[in-house]
Amino acid sequence: MPKRGLDVNVCEIFRFYRLIAIKDLVEPLSMIVPRKQSGIFQEDLYPMTAGNQAALTAQEWLMGINRGT
Repeated sequence: MPKRGLDVNVCEIFRFYRLIAIKDLVEPLSMIVPRKQSGIFQEDLYPMTAGNQAALTAQEWLMGINRGT
């Protein structure tokens, strides 16, 4: 599961799928960090990661531009 598919409102940090061959089932299992206040975005759980859009074009990168987003 990509990080952008996680539920950040409940502090979900990882999701994987367990296959149960006997019953032909796929069960989603979530890893959730227990927090007192879970309705808000917890910045320490979700560090910066690669996204689906590039921050720079190839031409900007070759010119030496550095962008933090």
